[in-house]
Amino acid sequence: MSKITVTPEAQKYLFSIIEKQKMPGLAIRLTVNNPCTPAVESGILYCPKEYINLDDLHFKMEGFEIVISQDVAPFLEDTVLDLGKNDEGEDLLTMHCPNLKKNPVGDDAPLKEQVAYFVEHFLSKDLAGHGGAVRLINLTDDGVAEVEFSGGCQGCSQASYTLHNGLEQQLLNAFPGKVTGVKDVTDHATGENPYA
Repeated sequence: MSKITVTPEAQKYLFSIIEKQKMPGLAIRLTVNNPCTPAVESGILYCPKEYINLDDLHFKMEGFEIVISQDVAPFLEDTVLDLGKNDEGEDLLTMHCPNLKKNPVGDDAPLKEQVAYFVEHFLSKDLAGHGGAVRLINLTDDGVAEVEFSGGCQGCSQASYTLHNGLEQQLLNAFPGKVTGVKDVTDHATGENPYA
């Protein structure tokens, strides 16, 4: 289980802003966008109770809780939330994440391995709710990620939309200047519901 530290001052501050929302059960969610990539970043969001998942990690605070999705928990290990002041003397919540840039495939891993890990562990997981999956087949010399859909995504008429409005944007944002595009190399004609 991840370990996080929230100073007493930060807890009071978070509780005060949660109270102002007047939403019973409102939690704070710590997030990680683009994990395992050069564009990784962390964030702090409000999380209404209906968006708290059964497999989230829960951290009880004074009057509220902090939740973290299990898939990004390793990147938030040893995170510290503190409250300081900005240059104008206003409250400033800070989030220090020493493991944010943790790279499970190794910092010196080839780009293809890094992209493959990101596709398998983060992009494909998003498709699992629709019974689908995606994997990296190849990364061309000019940075085009060739991917193959399977499961419910193979033969799906929405695969092209998913590719260009979801996966491609996420990969371009996650690997800026390194991934230049995405190409679907799936044989959709052999799926259960082929449209090709």
